[in-house]
Amino acid sequence: MRTEVIARPANSYDRVDEAASDKQTRTIQLDHGPLVFDVWGSLEHRSTDELPLLLIHGWGGTGSYWESTAATLSKSVPVIVPDLPGTGRSQPVAMAQNMFDQVRSLEALLDTLQVEKIQVVGHSMGSAMALLLADSQRGRVQRLVLTALSFFVTEFEKQIYRTVMRVFRFSMAFRPQWLASVPGMAQLMAHRYFYRVPDDPALLKQGLVDYLQLDAGTAAACADDAPAKAIPEAGSRLQIPTLLVACRQDRVMPPHNVDYTANIIPDCEVVWIDECGHMPMLEKPHAYLAILRDFLQL
Repeated sequence: MRTEVIARPANSYDRVDEAASDKQTRTIQLDHGPLVFDVWGSLEHRSTDELPLLLIHGWGGTGSYWESTAATLSKSVPVIVPDLPGTGRSQPVAMAQNMFDQVRSLEALLDTLQVEKIQVVGHSMGSAMALLLADSQRGRVQRLVLTALSFFVTEFEKQIYRTVMRVFRFSMAFRPQWLASVPGMAQLMAHRYFYRVPDDPALLKQGLVDYLQLDAGTAAACADDAPAKAIPEAGSRLQIPTLLVACRQDRVMPPHNVDYTANIIPDCEVVWIDECGHMPMLEKPHAYLAILRDFLQL
């Protein structure tokens, strides 16, 4: 059974209070290179019934855009936020990392931290990785939130996606770092991801810098895996509480495919956010946090 709830947050962009939370940056060395991640709160001194939270970022980004979400939720539970290999601080990589490689890196991260049970929140392509992780780590992943995710419905949609990604792959050959300093460039790039672009130049510039510094081979390999049948197949096998957070004005993941996606995942609840694009944790942080608090064990 699927329940649909409409979230109607305030129209204005409003930052979440990020006051005082412990954050440690750690690194583990994997065969292909470093995996750098932040731990908000204490994993070592948590109570036995306290389920940590793993936040997985999407394609083109890093863990940096989870900052406000992690800082707030870590007041209740420890929060783990990696930069996936080939992104942000988790570079260089010895070879391109596809989506399935990324999931194996996340498994290694949980093993290293000796986390036996966890809740996972994914965003965009990070939601697809969260599905694959929950499927491979049955019994370990206890609750799952999929943000801004929808499956491909037809082969024609997959063909369109592959065409678009070929253009992106071509454009990635021209990514000089000075683009981040071009006036208005960050705002221009942001229009695809927001319904109303936040008035926060530092936030928008960080998003552009994250994209400019991506490992090109890894970005292409992950993008190539997006239409893989293994992703909806993993979703169809889920046996844990699952929430799909969808945004009405998402220009990246088609909102009209949300019902199809939720019907594949057993007992998937759907929550809609109005007047919001692809990045609800940044555009509608209070509404998004309220949804997470209602669903997760905090």
